[in-house]
Amino acid sequence: MALKVSLLAVRAGAADKAVESLAQDYLKRCGRTLPAAARTFRTEAGLLENVADERKSGATLFFIADLGGASLDSLQFADKLRSARDNGVRHVVLAIGPASGWSAEARAAADLRLSLGAMTLPHELAWLILAEQIYRASTILQGHPYHLGH
Repeated sequence: MALKVSLLAVRAGAADKAVESLAQDYLKRCGRTLPAAARTFRTEAGLLENVADERKSGATLFFIADLGGASLDSLQFADKLRSARDNGVRHVVLAIGPASGWSAEARAAADLRLSLGAMTLPHELAWLILAEQIYRASTILQGHPYHLGH
């Protein structure tokens, strides 16, 4: 069974249509190798409730984008997903928090805090970057040359 990845975000308003379209395109490209989908929540509480429901079925990991988290390159990120898949994890939830930052509860619930770099990014840009990195990870796991720039 393939590992499924969900890209979640806490966002009060609608995303810019151009950014949303690009992000969805990357997620669709993942295909059957790393099925990926996106969803937004109006509140952190709603997102955390969704994650708790996913965890009830077991074999789910929760990764959050968070300043001060681990800084991984693309190969290391793909390796995290490979390791999850190879160890029986069926679902990785990757989430972008509210504009005010994650609560202590969310940070404690996370299996991995992931930094996107030292600079603060707009949430929509972080969303797009993570969508592309999920796609890039799927190509790395397939041995496809996309990651190498071919």
